Amino acid sequence: MAVYEVLVSLIGADPPVWRRMRLPDYARLPSVHRLIQMVMGWEKIHMHEFIASDRKRYGAVDEGDIDVEVLDESQYALSALLGEPGDRCLYVYDFGDDWVHELQLQSISEISSQVLPIWCFEGAGACPPENCGGIPGYAELLDSLWDRANPEHEDAIELLGESFDAEAFDPASFNDTIMSLFANDAEKLIPEEVSEGMSVLTGLRDFLESEAVPESAMSVMGLNGFFAALAIHPETIMPQFWLPLVWDVSGQPGDPEFSSKKEEEEVLGLLFTYYNSVMRQFSADPEGYYPLYDDLEFESDDDRMLAVQDWASGFMLGVMIDDEVWERTFRDQEGNRLLTPFAIISGMFDDVEDIGQKQLEEIKSELPDELVFSVLDLQEFWKPWRQEYLARRPGGPESAG
Repeated sequence: MAVYEVLVSLIGADPPVWRRMRLPDYARLPSVHRLIQMVMGWEKIHMHEFIASDRKRYGAVDEGDIDVEVLDESQYALSALLGEPGDRCLYVYDFGDDWVHELQLQSISEISSQVLPIWCFEGAGACPPENCGGIPGYAELLDSLWDRANPEHEDAIELLGESFDAEAFDPASFNDTIMSLFANDAEKLIPEEVSEGMSVLTGLRDFLESEAVPESAMSVMGLNGFFAALAIHPETIMPQFWLPLVWDVSGQPGDPEFSSKKEEEEVLGLLFTYYNSVMRQFSADPEGYYPLYDDLEFESDDDRMLAVQDWASGFMLGVMIDDEVWERTFRDQEGNRLLTPFAIISGMFDDVEDIGQKQLEEIKSELPDELVFSVLDLQEFWKPWRQEYLARRPGGPESAG
C-alpha cells in the first residue's frame, strides 16, 4: 500500500501551525478534507476547496452547479494533486476568514496491511478558533490574550481560555480517533506494536536498549521523569530541543541509526504517543500521576532505588533543559527547596562535603515515596511563571514593543 507523508502548514500563522501526517495516496479529496479538519482542529462548518499547482480548483460540487471552474472533488484522489516528493497544493477553508493551508508531499513509501495508513507523527501550534477573522484577527486575539492591559483581554480569555497555549499541539487525540475508526479491522489496520499486544513502553525500551542508539541514550524510566518535567515546565519545550537528549543524554547531535524509514516512523510514533500521554496526564489530572517506578515491581529495594535514581536523573535533565528557567529556579529559595529532593536522588549532591554518606543514604531512602508530591509542588510553583513566558514569545506584548 502506497502512502504519502504530507506536511500541512497554515500559511501566515504565528506561532507556526503545522502537522506532519501519513495519508494513503488513494484517499479521495472529500476524505482528505475531513482528515485535515480533524488533525488541524477545525469544526467543518465552512466551505473549502483544494487548489493544485496548475491552479485547477477542486471542491464540493452540487448537481447542476454552474461554477464550471470548480472540479468535483469526489471524483479525484490526493494523487491527482500530489504525485512526487516536493509537490505542493493548497487547501483553503472558510472563504470569509480564508485559512490557507499548504500541503507539501515529503515522501512516498510502502506500508504493510498491519500499519495504519493514516497517522499524525508530530505538529505544532494550536488551531485558531473559528470565525476570529483569519490570520490578522487571530494575531489580534493573541495580543489581547497576552496583554492584561488590553481592553479586549477578558473577551480573549472567554473565547480561548486562560490556559490557552498557542504553540501546543497533541497528535494523540487525532491518532486515538483514527484507531477507533479502524477498530473493527484492528488486526489488519492497527500498528504492529498494538495489534501484537506490545505496549508503547516495551517498544521504546527495546529500541533504546538497541545498538541503534548510543549507550548514553535515555532509559524508559529516565524518559518518564524527563517527560514529567517537560509537562510541568513553565516554558513549552519544542521537540527539536528535547528529542536529541532522548537519543543521547549528553546532548551530542546525531540521529539514531534507524534500519528503515518504517522503523523511524514507528519509533517516533511510539515516542510521541508516550510523550503526549504524560502531557495529557498533567493537563487533565496531575494528582493522578505516579512515577513509572511506582507502577512496577522490583526484586529488591536496591533495584527499586536504581530505578528511582534513573527517573530523577531524567526529571532533572528536563528541568535543566532551559538554562534561564533552571538558574532562576535554583537561585530562588523556594525553588531551590523544591528541586533539592530530585537533585539528591539523582546523585547531584553525592559530592557535597557537609552531607555525610550515611546521612545522604538515609535521606535518599525516605524520598522516593515523596517525589510525586514534589512534582506537583514544583508545578504549582512554576504556574505563575507560565503567563510571563507566554508573553515573551513572538507576537506577545513584550516582543511587540
